[in-house]
Amino acid sequence: MDFVSTAFLAVLGVFSLLFIVVGIVFYILKSIGLSTLAAGRGVENPWLAWIPVADLYIMGMLVGEMDVLDYHIDNLGLWCPVVFVGGGILSVVPVIGWLISIALMLFAILFIFKFFELYTDQAVLYTVLSTLLLLLPVFIYVIRNNEPIARTNR
Repeated sequence: MDFVSTAFLAVLGVFSLLFIVVGIVFYILKSIGLSTLAAGRGVENPWLAWIPVADLYIMGMLVGEMDVLDYHIDNLGLWCPVVFVGGGILSVVPVIGWLISIALMLFAILFIFKFFELYTDQAVLYTVLSTLLLLLPVFIYVIRNNEPIARTNR
């Protein structure tokens, strides 16, 4: 192997390691934030925030319900894992998969907005930054000690 190939592999290794470390840190921040929010709201089994897919249940329990177009969705704790996992699986179906992916992305953005709307007045900013810069775990950690905001127009 020549020097350029060796240098390229070294840089690739460093970036891979950095990517893994950032992923682990984000996972820990998200899990601490969700479990703290769930415990503060009295959600049963807040430790589920540490388990992938079960953390969707915790987020759904925290949001509770939301309106999507003309449909009212109750019990998001059960629906969120189904929608996200099912949508992820169905998104690989040829032709219709891209429509499912777009619908899933729009649902995710609306869900994240509703989640942040419960705990901060900066819901739009947090949603945009979470979507564009993938900072959702950081913002969940930031709002972990916030109390739900009482909204009069719900």
